[in-house]
Amino acid sequence: MNQTQDNNTSRHQQVFLLTLIGLLILRIPFEAGMRFFNIEWAWTDIVYQIGTYLLTTFLIWWEVDNLADYHIDTLAVIIIILFQPVQTLVLKYRGLNEYLLTFPSISSLIMWSIAIVFAIAIWLKRSKLPGMKPVGLGWLVIGIATGLLTTIVLSYPMSFQVPASSSLPLTPAFRALINIPSSFVQQIGYAAVSEEPLFRGFLWGFLKKRNWREHWIWLFQAGLFTFSHIYYINDAPISFWIIVPVGALVLGWLVWRSQTIATSMVAHGMMNATAYDFGYLMALLRTR
Repeated sequence: MNQTQDNNTSRHQQVFLLTLIGLLILRIPFEAGMRFFNIEWAWTDIVYQIGTYLLTTFLIWWEVDNLADYHIDTLAVIIIILFQPVQTLVLKYRGLNEYLLTFPSISSLIMWSIAIVFAIAIWLKRSKLPGMKPVGLGWLVIGIATGLLTTIVLSYPMSFQVPASSSLPLTPAFRALINIPSSFVQQIGYAAVSEEPLFRGFLWGFLKKRNWREHWIWLFQAGLFTFSHIYYINDAPISFWIIVPVGALVLGWLVWRSQTIATSMVAHGMMNATAYDFGYLMALLRTR
């Protein structure tokens, strides 16, 4: 009996580890590597997005008995189910029809199919999901505010990546600010859902189970997250050396304190939605 349980546990861990490795391969050598070497075929980002969403939802279902160990609660699951497919509608709303994920493309329909199947599968196991505490909703507000504050603080270094000119027009800045709410929703689906479960969820929990101290995990995930953006090192070095690592440390701190990636997902979405726009506004202030 014990031997059977040990075999089942070993198999379960092996599937988890293989899936985690698959997520890391998709994010670093595949997505980051292709972009670093300027090999950006139309299908590469689609493969990354669909593959990552498929593996992420599978791993959540696979680890449904242990999700709290990976900073995943019911609120995080809801965000993962909704925002990845909804981003395809946001792309349509914003008229970005050149993107292959824009609804109703084949890629977008695949995303919706994964979300629907995952929602049904997780609903059948809903009794095993970690509960959603009222304090978690408060952390969502903290996450959004922290993401906004972080981009305000980082707007000065970011401004040096905006073309410095005293003739920078105001119109693009104000137009971008108007689009922040829709960009916020899209960036949660596009970036946060793809990266937060991996770096601040499964990787963090995996290392903690191997007795890593959390402050070392906090630093390691930030370093690995920064490395996964290696393609910035030449064209946007300020992002690689300052913006991304600081953002990763902030996101890691939010998860560490709140114990849910729901907080870091909304913070991540806010950072991505506002970083360039605030940098642009700061560049206007610097050059006028």
